[in-house]
Amino acid sequence: MPEADILVVGGGLGGVAAALAACRAGRNVVLAEETDWIGGQLTSQAVPPDEHPWVERFGTTASYRRLREAIRRYYRHWYPLRAEALSLTDLNPGAGRVSKLCHEPRAALAVLEGMLALHRAAGRLTVLTEHRPISAESGNDVLRSVTCGTYVTERVAPSQRVTSWTPPRPANSSTSRA
Repeated sequence: MPEADILVVGGGLGGVAAALAACRAGRNVVLAEETDWIGGQLTSQAVPPDEHPWVERFGTTASYRRLREAIRRYYRHWYPLRAEALSLTDLNPGAGRVSKLCHEPRAALAVLEGMLALHRAAGRLTVLTEHRPISAESGNDVLRSVTCGTYVTERVAPSQRVTSWTPPRPANSSTSRA
């Protein structure tokens, strides 16, 4: 595994945004997500974005605006939309009223994975899904390491090599604890 300058624990929208910003700044990043999908609310939680009424005009970051537009482009490219839907600048694929951008979780996942692809291919980003933090070590107000648990436990220390080891399984147990 590559060395990690920065560990981001949590692959929701905030975690993905943090990982993207760090990668764009040239840092090597490990992004650990507890579920099997990054994206949090938009993907594994299957909830459309809950935003203020002016979201289409102002009040978002440039990165978030790119995400929203990329989701719309995804639908325009991959879905058989009617001509009237294709012409809508503020396309709302799910036509929901709770958000100005209701969409399927898989569409958001595909877009988020696409946004991360360049950094993964360049070796700046490692995404560990199904990894949750189980302990952390610190000293003198500095985080030294975070241990994330899954079938294989990853110990990640900023600016140190990420190493793997397989924890022993209990002899008389066929179930695992969450």
